[in-house]
Amino acid sequence: MPERFSPAVAALAALAIGCASDVPHLPSVSAAVHRDSVALWQASRWSAVFGPGGWATLLGLWWIEPGKTSIGSAPDNTIVLPANRSPRNLGTVWLGSDSAYFVAAAGATVYADTVRNPVTAVRLHPDYELRSTVLRSGSLIIQFLVREDRGVHRRAIRIKDTLSASRTAPPLRYFPTDIRWRVQARYVPVAGADSLNIIGVLGTETRMAHPGDLRFTIGGKRYALMVIREPEDHSKNLFVMFTDSTNRKETYPATRYVWVSAPDSLGRTVIDFNKAYNPPCAFTRFATCPFPPKGNHLPLYVTAGEWNPHYEEVATHSP
Repeated sequence: MPERFSPAVAALAALAIGCASDVPHLPSVSAAVHRDSVALWQASRWSAVFGPGGWATLLGLWWIEPGKTSIGSAPDNTIVLPANRSPRNLGTVWLGSDSAYFVAAAGATVYADTVRNPVTAVRLHPDYELRSTVLRSGSLIIQFLVREDRGVHRRAIRIKDTLSASRTAPPLRYFPTDIRWRVQARYVPVAGADSLNIIGVLGTETRMAHPGDLRFTIGGKRYALMVIREPEDHSKNLFVMFTDSTNRKETYPATRYVWVSAPDSLGRTVIDFNKAYNPPCAFTRFATCPFPPKGNHLPLYVTAGEWNPHYEEVATHSP
């Protein structure tokens, strides 16, 4: 049976939190400092979902084939956009075997990255590159994506609308901030190169790096979560996808994510489950979010972090 985090369990956790390693315990933080940290993170989460370039602004995701992909509001375009957001012809993506270019239509105003003047043509660097290309035209944000599916690379165009009505959705909701869910962990690298097949929400299967595991103790019991590095992840921090017993109702059923600070020289870091959040596919059907690998399930009620945005709908329709 999954366990709930009671005060007694918390006391055991405080005593055993360093049991996953023999290294000294990291310095503690006060409840007030921790609460402020979580509040700042929650504000950044709102921006990531409902901000001008957040997930709630997605108009769509279009898989493209080699050759010409036209974009605009005219109905004969490959990608048809709303007439109040785009000119009849915005531009064309030309996809080759190893490169992609965007050519703006005559009279269309399109900017690329931080260039001040409108572009006529620009090479598209995919989202997994450190300097991926971002096109902007009016309220539209256009990106070129590459996703692997069982060894085959598929290309796509993702378009966001900064004026999307979806940005007016209800605010994000969270479990009460609880410092007991701020847990010290030890990062243990995998010996030699390792990778895993990761399934995505669209049914894709991508080979992703598995550089190591996070080991930690809660309530006197030891747990481990695999760290996964996506192709577009260039951060030094550690990305974890996990499920727990709250995924049945309170939190998003498929997974939650949490970022963990890069470990110190002794491998020490902290997993703050108060900063666990929903994947993009909780807010839009146009995301390509990955699901956690087998084994990244915690048999606990992790009553911390972000709620399922559809929680009340689930509760209303549950038998």
